[in-house]
Amino acid sequence: MRADLYARKSRKDQGRSVDRQERQWRRDCREIGAQPGRIFADPDLSASRYARKSRPDYAQLLEHISSNQCEMISLWEVTRGSRQVGEWVHFLDLCRDRGVLIRIFDDSEQTTYDPRRQRDREFLINEGIKAEAEVERLRSRVSVGIVDAAEQGRPPGPLLYGYTRIYGPPTGTSVSASGNRRREITQVVDEKEAAIVRQLARDTLAGLPLQTQANRLNAAGVPTGSGRGVWTGERINRLLRNPGYEGHRVHGGRVVAEGVWPAILDSETAAQLRALLEAPGRRNHADSSLAHQLSGAVLCGACRGALRVKWMHGRNRYQCKHRGCFKVSGPLPQMDEAVKRMVVARLRQPDAVPAFTPGVPSVQLAAARQDLRRLMDRQAELYTEAAKPGGPSMALVAAVERELVPHIDEAQARLRALQTPPALRGYDPIDLADRWDEYTVGERRAVIMALAEVVLSPVGRGTRWSLWRLGESRWHGDDRTWGDIWRNAGNLVGATL
Repeated sequence: MRADLYARKSRKDQGRSVDRQERQWRRDCREIGAQPGRIFADPDLSASRYARKSRPDYAQLLEHISSNQCEMISLWEVTRGSRQVGEWVHFLDLCRDRGVLIRIFDDSEQTTYDPRRQRDREFLINEGIKAEAEVERLRSRVSVGIVDAAEQGRPPGPLLYGYTRIYGPPTGTSVSASGNRRREITQVVDEKEAAIVRQLARDTLAGLPLQTQANRLNAAGVPTGSGRGVWTGERINRLLRNPGYEGHRVHGGRVVAEGVWPAILDSETAAQLRALLEAPGRRNHADSSLAHQLSGAVLCGACRGALRVKWMHGRNRYQCKHRGCFKVSGPLPQMDEAVKRMVVARLRQPDAVPAFTPGVPSVQLAAARQDLRRLMDRQAELYTEAAKPGGPSMALVAAVERELVPHIDEAQARLRALQTPPALRGYDPIDLADRWDEYTVGERRAVIMALAEVVLSPVGRGTRWSLWRLGESRWHGDDRTWGDIWRNAGNLVGATL
């Protein structure tokens, strides 16, 4: 008779490797005079109903039995075959129908069973029930231990990005389900990673698309928490909604212990993030799927709903579909180009950024402006003194100016950083203006929405496109509309500012 082997070892088995099962099987074949046949092996794979991975060799074994090429299948204990009663009974039925014997061998005894005999079948079924019950008891003990550890505030297995751990000696205050003392664990903030988490939170609340932030991290070579894969908008979404950043321990989707380690995000910021990211109907626009820079960024002049792109009459147009309005639409290429010219020109204006910067402390802005003004006045005074008879030589003026210019540049950069709106932080406005088309669609839309409230006015049937249809738009922080600015400039057909 030829005997085939199915060998399996789960990660929690002690000393029962697949190689050891094979050696024992070959020894057993010699003792009973059987010819060793095929070997099917699924190392490190669970056979319980909680398994997350399939067993490829087990599936091949079933095909092998079904093809009537198997005479005897050897298993090191019933648990090697399955820890699910339903699956085990199906295996027994298949062996019974194909006349396949089942050989159970272990360190103590070896027995051959014929599933066509009712007594053998009942015994094997009962062994399968015991194997499944053992899994359920173990699962229950482990679950109780996990819940107990969670309620004690012990950090979960995977390390949360932004933190690191300090391990101490075993402690008697926390014991696992198996009775072993758990090691003391202190979870502390990793300041380098925590700074990234806080920046992600600020940029998200400022309206910067999640995928845009992911692209930044990937371009900068920042590794993910696991060190595998790349940053994605969805990964950042899950990260920012995790209550663990408030110092809370979560188990089963709910907070079971509060303030058990230092917080990276304060409760107000965390609440704002969850409200934003969990809002009904929210869609995370990945840059690859966002194709049009004004989609959702232009308001209808009739109902103030956001315009979306619709294919009409053989071309794309921005149209209001908010609550059945459909009163306003405009040509996509002309609107994209018009808003681009407006925004690029605005980015080049030295007074543009302060005009739409909400929430910047006035004391900081005033101090930064005063520092810059003092340095600029010193430079002007230097030129004035050099022009007077008997004033300092040009060589001395040049030497002083070389020392002064770096301080002026630094003061200008500091003021620009304070004046830059949150959605634009990390960007250079001049670089945005110079290389506008090289930025992603998501980044361009974030900039437009940070700078202005763009409004498209209704127009009568048959009226051609005009830049004045954007006349109700306005820059954030400026009470004047774009139409007011154009009229003041004496340009009645539309200007770039």
